[in-house]
Amino acid sequence: MIKAKLLALLLPACIIIGGCTAQTDPAQDTSANTTSAEPAQDTATNEASAPAEPTKGYTVVDPSSTGLPAPVVEALQKTALTPPPADTPAPKQATLLFTTSKGKIKVQLNGEEAPLQVKSFVYLSKKGFYNGTIFHRYADLLEGSGMSGKGRIIQGGDPLTKNESLQQYWGAGGPGYEVPREHNKLTHEAFVIAAARSQDPDSAGSQFYFTVDPVPFLDEGDGYTVFGKVLSGKDVVEKLRANDKLEKVEVLSETPAKKK
Repeated sequence: MIKAKLLALLLPACIIIGGCTAQTDPAQDTSANTTSAEPAQDTATNEASAPAEPTKGYTVVDPSSTGLPAPVVEALQKTALTPPPADTPAPKQATLLFTTSKGKIKVQLNGEEAPLQVKSFVYLSKKGFYNGTIFHRYADLLEGSGMSGKGRIIQGGDPLTKNESLQQYWGAGGPGYEVPREHNKLTHEAFVIAAARSQDPDSAGSQFYFTVDPVPFLDEGDGYTVFGKVLSGKDVVEKLRANDKLEKVEVLSETPAKKK
């Protein structure tokens, strides 16, 4: 019963936390005002297994096909990017620095376990895509389950959050393409970074979330792609709330993938 309740709590919000092919219902999006919690982190980023072999690639999304209002579609068209070049390999590992209104967070991405997601995140970061965006959702995914306060996440990465007049639709934006689900050994422990998506497992985009607590049920079934972990600044992650700003994301270093 608890598991069913958890999924019921999560799925409506997932429509707003992911990529954007599915039509979103702003009435379901409590992301901008939610005072809840966050999913958890990954300890499995320590030793990477053999490089994953993606069976799917990026999918270009036409914002006009989402059913969103014209002003939202126009905003998404202005920020849309082409997917990362196919001939650019994902780094084996990448270290990024998130500068937020609450402080700095250093993150290590695992390109061996989630090559498509890591390649995309590094690509968007270098383009300055995340600079100036807002963390639009703070939620406790276990709220109402009898375990409140133990399933917290903080979510951001939506380009629509740069436009305050579109706040009603924050959580519906993406980069103009979608990233498929990547199954790997990384799990939702505390202080991991994972890809937000809609109900379609292959609909991740630019949106991501940090976990504050372990939320293992997010690994079940189609689940969500964990693609890295917080190295430092965990106290900052704990302080972040909806409407805090992600001032910029910098790529500090990249470890090239081994040539086959």
